[in-house]
Amino acid sequence: MDPVLALLVLAWLAIALLYLGLAAVLREVRLLRRQLTARQATGADLAELRLPTSVTDRFDGPRTVLVADSGCPLCQFAAAELARHADRPVLLTYEDAAAWPDLPATVELVTDRAAWQALAHLNPPMLLSVTADGRIDSLVLPTSAADVRRALHTPERQPS
Repeated sequence: MDPVLALLVLAWLAIALLYLGLAAVLREVRLLRRQLTARQATGADLAELRLPTSVTDRFDGPRTVLVADSGCPLCQFAAAELARHADRPVLLTYEDAAAWPDLPATVELVTDRAAWQALAHLNPPMLLSVTADGRIDSLVLPTSAADVRRALHTPERQPS
């Protein structure tokens, strides 16, 4: 067999294997998304996720909390949308107020490194609906501006 032809056959086999691997990963992601959606639809708990008391001691009722980083453009957008559409909004971050100069005054800034680190592995921004005792009722990981708007306009994801 000609070496060039053998190389082309191997290259196409490698491409086919990569495609099949990607298809398998996408299938798993779809299954996971279905399971999470089904769990939210049935009202099952989010494995009893809670914010630390260092954060919730400041709350006097349920809140909508944005976990964000000032270096993230989607986080900046989510903070502006949070101020416009959420009742009693809170921004949880590890940074001080100087990092958020354009933050609307209606958004309460909570700087707590430990609480932020406990959630930041989920990749900010995160929109949380939090009860007064710190239990997280809903958690949304938006990936676009449309996801942020949808999460803030969905009544069951907002604290009452």
